[in-house]
Amino acid sequence: MSKPLWTQKEDIGPTARMNAGMAYDVIRRRVVLFGGQAAPGLLNDTWVWNGELWTQLEDIGPSARAANALAFDSTRERIVLFGGVAGSTVLADTWEWDGTEWTQMADTGPSSRQGHDMTFDSKIKRVVLFGGMNQNNQAFGDTWSWDGTEWTQEQDTGPSARANHKLAYDAVRDRTVLFGGSTIQSYQVDTGSFWTGHHYETHYSYYFLNDTWEWDGSQWSRVADTGPAPRGRHGMGFDGTRVLLFGGQGSAYFGDTWDWDGKHWTQLQDIGPGPRAPAGMVYDSDRGRSVLFGGVSQNVAYLGDTWELYEHPEPD
Repeated sequence: MSKPLWTQKEDIGPTARMNAGMAYDVIRRRVVLFGGQAAPGLLNDTWVWNGELWTQLEDIGPSARAANALAFDSTRERIVLFGGVAGSTVLADTWEWDGTEWTQMADTGPSSRQGHDMTFDSKIKRVVLFGGMNQNNQAFGDTWSWDGTEWTQEQDTGPSARANHKLAYDAVRDRTVLFGGSTIQSYQVDTGSFWTGHHYETHYSYYFLNDTWEWDGSQWSRVADTGPAPRGRHGMGFDGTRVLLFGGQGSAYFGDTWDWDGKHWTQLQDIGPGPRAPAGMVYDSDRGRSVLFGGVSQNVAYLGDTWELYEHPEPD
């Protein structure tokens, strides 16, 4: 018998940060990390993790940004990056990493956005993108696919508009799984007075979600409304058997671990990384381990620790 446990690896590597893009390169057998937000500002560095060490690669490529999304296209053997935010500028560029260098691919396709997510659907052999929000905090509920040449908008009927959700592709059941995220609603506050008259300011409220959806390559289906507490900016990935979820932000910062078997969410254990959001999380299929990096803690401290989740034999 065995059970999944988190193990901390090392603190030497990328600068402590949140909202970095991460993907696992199946061909070159390493985790790739790009950019993110650190205490000094935005980053545009590229790092790889081989299970023991982080190594920084070239900095020539996409501009510094956070809240971008990465996915590995296993058919074309490229990591695809889309969008993100740099200060007040929300981006809509598409880049690919071939293991050696970054190449800009397109400036057309989905509109500018941050807080979206992507995964690779091996059934239709396309990178799938859902949601995100623009510079006016307007959330999207659109689905797009990338074939290596152009973006194609798919159906709009499915999950409600949102950002800070996560996608993971279940390769056993050929389904893209979506969980949670957040929506933003604006409201007006009159900050004027009797003497100055009305003065309205726009304020925003975040609402966190805990619905689960699946995409079969042509349409979305809502499959669950129970499981982890409502949250966004969590980590999620498919470990070859099940979808794993860690942490995130909702009513609090979470440090819990869950799995989705296609029908039910099950909480695994709370011993491991401290509560955080938004950390990068991917699955290293060669070594059989989920890899988690960084994020920000409840007290807004940037984190630079690396953790791995894998099956440990239980003592007899």
